[in-house]
Amino acid sequence: MNLLSKDIEIVHRRRWPDRHMSLASCLWLLASSPGLRLMLMYRFVRWSFLKRKSGNWPVWIWPLMALPLAPLKLAIKFNSKGDICHDIEIEDGVCFSDHGYIIFGALKTGSGTIIGSRVTFGIKHAGRGRPKIGRNVWIGSDCVVYGNIYIGDGATLLPGTVLTKSVPENVVMQGNPAQLVLRNFDNSELRNRQDMEAMQYVNVNQAGGD
Repeated sequence: MNLLSKDIEIVHRRRWPDRHMSLASCLWLLASSPGLRLMLMYRFVRWSFLKRKSGNWPVWIWPLMALPLAPLKLAIKFNSKGDICHDIEIEDGVCFSDHGYIIFGALKTGSGTIIGSRVTFGIKHAGRGRPKIGRNVWIGSDCVVYGNIYIGDGATLLPGTVLTKSVPENVVMQGNPAQLVLRNFDNSELRNRQDMEAMQYVNVNQAGGD
């Protein structure tokens, strides 16, 4: 539950930056945010996967749990238009876009990371492995990332980026193939506000650094 509470907190902050988090607002988010429901599904499936591997619970309990939950899982996947692999690790406070079309299989994702819509992330490609994502990473819409690579803490992938090589922390990448746009970039504003226009914000920072 602590992991999920952090997920709710980051979604709440992005949607309502100046609003105090309450029980009512949290329940409204769970009801209205497909991305948050997708994360909720992942948290439960991951929990059950780890419990099953540990062997601490009786074998017969899993079919009983699966029968009523399978339709719910399918409904959430259909509603969110996304899918998350169960064999991956996602730290607390990670946010998925409400606009969906997310196929997500990065081996590990750090806390504070934002995932945009229409992304394909970490699906195996010709045996090249799957990536790992650092903390506080911002990933825009229409990005494709694959291969045994690492995205450094605080990195930013602008919309439409195709990344197949590791990148260091606090860089901005863009294009297909991805090219370095900016170093030492602070993406906290992008991560904290969902109404920010990423390209414009990066261009302003780039111009200010010239």
